[in-house]
Amino acid sequence: MAVFQGSVFSKSMWMMTSVTVSLPEDRESNAEMPVIYLLHGLSDNNSAWLRRTNIDSYVEQYNFAVVMPEVQRSFYHDMAYGPKYFTYISEELPKLCHNMFHISNRREDNFVAGLSMGGYGALKTALRYPERFAAAASFSGAVNIHTRLLSETASISHEECIGINDGVIKPEDDLFHLASELSGRDCPKLFISCGLSDFLYDDNQKFREHLTKCGLPFVYEEWPGDHDWIFWDKSIQLALEFFAKTRNNS
Repeated sequence: MAVFQGSVFSKSMWMMTSVTVSLPEDRESNAEMPVIYLLHGLSDNNSAWLRRTNIDSYVEQYNFAVVMPEVQRSFYHDMAYGPKYFTYISEELPKLCHNMFHISNRREDNFVAGLSMGGYGALKTALRYPERFAAAASFSGAVNIHTRLLSETASISHEECIGINDGVIKPEDDLFHLASELSGRDCPKLFISCGLSDFLYDDNQKFREHLTKCGLPFVYEEWPGDHDWIFWDKSIQLALEFFAKTRNNS
């Protein structure tokens, strides 16, 4: 794998922003590459997955490109008082990667995954744009945005919440609403994992029940684990297998 770490200028946010891209070297020179957009959590940045896991080694056998962007502590929102991070992630970044790295824009070649805040971001991106993604994965995802951004928690202050959404949860930012809207439609396949000791376990259980009620295609995995990199390292390996099978069957 070849790794590129640098900055791009985002027109939607009107600023430079960091991105890490891992590209397979064993490919035809003109072939467009399948891609996984791999999203970081609240306290991390675009380098976290590369530093804390063996993602390069894991992904090599599948010949996926991996794009790891930077969104600060935005919860993958177009912020009420700040940059349009969701527009950047969901619309601008795929176009940049297609042009700069010969990344495929075909639905069957596009996947998105993330941990915690990034798990929420991955699911929101896939459920908002189901026609663009074959599958999505969330690990220990902050799937219930109402419990994360309507009141102060140990990890995010009231002031930050106001900056992100001004105290209002819009339907297009609510995963439960988005899942309901996709009921009966062609939805990306979903992979969801959460540790039994994770503080987000109850929220993930409720989301699991909601997906079942909506009839959406998903795989749910749980095992003894916490909100940590040990759990996420195993989760990304399982998700890569899931993505590869999804792509092979498309």
